[in-house]
Amino acid sequence: MKELNSKIFLATLIVSTIGITFISYWTYISNYDFAIPRKSLSDTDKSTQNHSNISVQNKPQKIATLILYWGYPWNDKSSGSPEGAKIGICDTTYNRNRIAEADAIVFHYTTIHTRDLPWKHYRNPNQLFVWWSAEGPAILRLEKVNMEGFDGFFNWTWTYRRDADVARNYGYRGDVIKGIEKGMKAVDELLASKTDIAVWIVSRCDYTHGARLRMNYMKELQGAGLNFTGYGKCFGRALPRGNPYLYETIKSYKFYLAFENALHCTDYITEKFWNNGLKNDAVPVVWGPKKEDLLRVAPLDSFIFVEDFKSPKDLAEYLLYLDKNDTEYRKYFRWREDVSMTDEKMIKLTKERYPGLDVQMPLETLCRKILKNNKRKIISSLKKEFWDQNSEECLTP
Repeated sequence: MKELNSKIFLATLIVSTIGITFISYWTYISNYDFAIPRKSLSDTDKSTQNHSNISVQNKPQKIATLILYWGYPWNDKSSGSPEGAKIGICDTTYNRNRIAEADAIVFHYTTIHTRDLPWKHYRNPNQLFVWWSAEGPAILRLEKVNMEGFDGFFNWTWTYRRDADVARNYGYRGDVIKGIEKGMKAVDELLASKTDIAVWIVSRCDYTHGARLRMNYMKELQGAGLNFTGYGKCFGRALPRGNPYLYETIKSYKFYLAFENALHCTDYITEKFWNNGLKNDAVPVVWGPKKEDLLRVAPLDSFIFVEDFKSPKDLAEYLLYLDKNDTEYRKYFRWREDVSMTDEKMIKLTKERYPGLDVQMPLETLCRKILKNNKRKIISSLKKEFWDQNSEECLTP
């Protein structure tokens, strides 16, 4: 009997210990900020049309964070990330059947239409509905994108603009600085590899008002004696096959003509500047953006701005001068000669030279923004949020 009582006492002690340990562990994980807090899902929460600035509960309800893409841009799988790809620590999917699990649903502007309203699918007030576009306003106008039919529907914008809820730029200064070789020797080798003066790759000759303006400017540059090499449909010359070959081709030129298809669109600085120019060791000659937008994001003294010159003739003369003067041309790579150069150092130098300039800081991914989010907003007017703050010359299709 004593032996039985001893066994019962021991069993009770073990169960109590396990219970206390479990309660302590659950208390710990319940207070740990794993992911975006969200309410439990319910059939009644199908719309956020009437919920403005909804606060989210403080306690997280799950560990995983899921981003649902409502479809591939232009219905083209090569234009989107693959199924199951990660954004930071967030999972992504295109499976609409998982909408109830999603913390954010991302709608590229080509995957949602006003005919989809009123919204017939699941919606929870704690979910973020995100409008996504990498195109400028003139392109959207040409494609007849309805900017006024979604008032009160979206929570965030995800675009190239710095004032977007989530900025998705074509490039970032810090990534360039981190990714290229630096130092005097690296620049020496870079300069020694240059065999031609300027190259331009363009296939949309007159698609937009800006595209027509840039073609007219380029014809004037040619007339002023700048004999650049042109690739793409606008020159009847096929692009080099494959990115590696394309990039090696650009590297042999001193200048890349980074001419955008729109004029003075806020923050619209595309891969023409970042990938084709800076990352391929060619000095970008930039037409289209506003200069202050460039200064906010670019390494100091890394580009030539077209509007600094009175005419195409003046610009052509300057480029031809640099082609003959290695000392002056090299000045556009001083930021690369400093082996200690970092994004933080470049930000500091830029602020010192332009004290009133709002220099762009490191960007946060959509995943990080979702994880940090603790309140909702409703975009009352998508047109006002993205479109109306641009100049008329930007908006002209």
